[in-house]
Amino acid sequence: MSAYLNRTRYLREFQSLRDNNVKFQAPLILRMYGALNKVNMRKENRYILCNFLDQHSDIIKIEDIYDSNNKISLNQLLLFALVKAKEFNLMSALYDEYINSINAINNKKNI
Repeated sequence: MSAYLNRTRYLREFQSLRDNNVKFQAPLILRMYGALNKVNMRKENRYILCNFLDQHSDIIKIEDIYDSNNKISLNQLLLFALVKAKEFNLMSALYDEYINSINAINNKKNI
């Protein structure tokens, strides 16, 4: 029962993050990443990060991220995505990727 209550609490937190005019997006990305891990959604976290890196692979100059996806840990993937987002001014794109994915998760949970 407590796992369900924690999950509901995190879903409410996710719903409150819809404001895209946030000045400091990196700490919120880290909070969303951590919250998804706490509610046992590590696969979704990996998908969000890989999708972001794949969408911007032409700018970031990386090969197919899905090939090397499972060779590195989830934390390494997050750090790589954050560094590249900061380096190429894509932090808002990574933030939007998390927000859109979390909104999709919220909609799925509401059904």
